[in-house]
Amino acid sequence: MLRQLYPIFIVVGITIGLVLAYLWWQARAASNINLALIRLNEQHKFDAPAFLKSAWPLLAQSGLRGFAWKLDWFGVSIEGQAGEWEGARIFKEIDVAEMKLAIRFQQSRHGERRYFDEALIETFLLLLRSDMWIKAGAIDATLTQMSKLTLFLQHDMKNVAQFIQLMADQLASVPPGKEQQVLDYLRSAAPLIRHRADRIVQTLTAGQVQGEPVRMVQLREVLTQLGELYRLDYSISGEARISVPENTLECALDNVLKNYSDIHLRDGGAKPGVAIAIVEQANALEISIASNNAVPATHVERLFEPFWSSDPAGLGIGLYQAKQMLEMCQGTISATQSASGQLEFLIRIKK
Repeated sequence: MLRQLYPIFIVVGITIGLVLAYLWWQARAASNINLALIRLNEQHKFDAPAFLKSAWPLLAQSGLRGFAWKLDWFGVSIEGQAGEWEGARIFKEIDVAEMKLAIRFQQSRHGERRYFDEALIETFLLLLRSDMWIKAGAIDATLTQMSKLTLFLQHDMKNVAQFIQLMADQLASVPPGKEQQVLDYLRSAAPLIRHRADRIVQTLTAGQVQGEPVRMVQLREVLTQLGELYRLDYSISGEARISVPENTLECALDNVLKNYSDIHLRDGGAKPGVAIAIVEQANALEISIASNNAVPATHVERLFEPFWSSDPAGLGIGLYQAKQMLEMCQGTISATQSASGQLEFLIRIKK
């Protein structure tokens, strides 16, 4: 009995083997087309409109009969169509931010071929959806960076405007015999303000802060100029030179020292006293800036938080900007306040 069934078993086995070989061949062909679509998308740098316009030859190679799409790309309508329009149709939509895609596929195959078609379509749609999310993410990141840049510019312009106000007040009320003293102050302060103004103009013109060349900076000289600019009762111990983007470091130190001046101007009291110590180590440089007298409670844990300020008229950007700029100089900044109220900043910059 079994011998009589052997031929049938052989035929059935051969048939199953052929079917499996056929399905394997179909799966491999579909896999190759999927990979080709991925590579094509990479060639177009994940740009959905370009990918849509060039995808039809691969889709046709897979067995799809027709392909039509309409894309609303940030308010501009783009569309395309290729192939024939007979048989079953698949309609899909993708909606991401200000990008909307309506797309139709024409099928004419049945059985397992229909399954491979649907799998290919899902891969194609996944690539398009990913492209649109990448575009949306890139735009959000750019807008966030522009907003951050705008805030920094607003803060810098406020500083320049405050200096102009101070300069105008001094010029309007120069005591007799003090003209040369005021002139000397303006002469020493003008280059620092010029740096701020140049940075603002450069950023407004170029749309971003341009890469600044690295230079050797004399820290004592920079800190002396800033102490004079804000009329602080300051002392400096130590000396060091470091190679960093000069204006970036200077603006960071400016924001830190201006913090003491702002507290004095806001709350009155004694002229701000600041002790500055420069300590050079083997692989780093430390700058401590501490008040000699108590200052009002500053909520030290929030000093570097953007948009937080103890001053109702403040933007809450200065110390946050200083932190960002010091990081650009391979540095860090921290703040502490003693039990008696002295506020101290510690800056550490890698050599």
